[in-house]
Amino acid sequence: MFLLALPAAVQAQFTHTTNNGTLTITGYDGPSGSVSIPAAINGLPVTSIGNKAFGSCTNLTDATIPNSITSIGQGAFYFCTSLTNVIIGTGVTSIGQDAFCYCWSLTSVTIPASVTSIGRSAFYDCTSLTNITIPASVTSIGDHAFSFCSRLTSITIPHSVTNIVW
Repeated sequence: MFLLALPAAVQAQFTHTTNNGTLTITGYDGPSGSVSIPAAINGLPVTSIGNKAFGSCTNLTDATIPNSITSIGQGAFYFCTSLTNVIIGTGVTSIGQDAFCYCWSLTSVTIPASVTSIGRSAFYDCTSLTNITIPASVTSIGDHAFSFCSRLTSITIPHSVTNIVW
């Protein structure tokens, strides 16, 4: 596998931990606006976004999550009040509890077919979210995952989900 090296300034925006040759993003102190999470840092693949890694980044407007990421941790984007759009890579299998909770400006999310679980309150109080399609791969949606999404007018839930509490 060939991994491109990122410029040192880009790498420095992300704090991370190493886990058996892979990285978990644990924090971000980059500029406001859009963020593209790297697929690799220092030659190691980035495979997860840790708990609260981007929490309270109130000036973050867009986030792109690469295909190398398999899990989005608890509260990963919690209270990112200016976040309008998230592109989730096709490697993500789980979206953690409170992952996008209180992202009031979030209007668009595409959940890829790789996702099997959406945690409790994952999109809680995303008041600008208008529609969402949940792929058939999802078998578990935590309680209140979409509670208080007051503009949500369309949601498609597959038959694979057997228990959901609004």
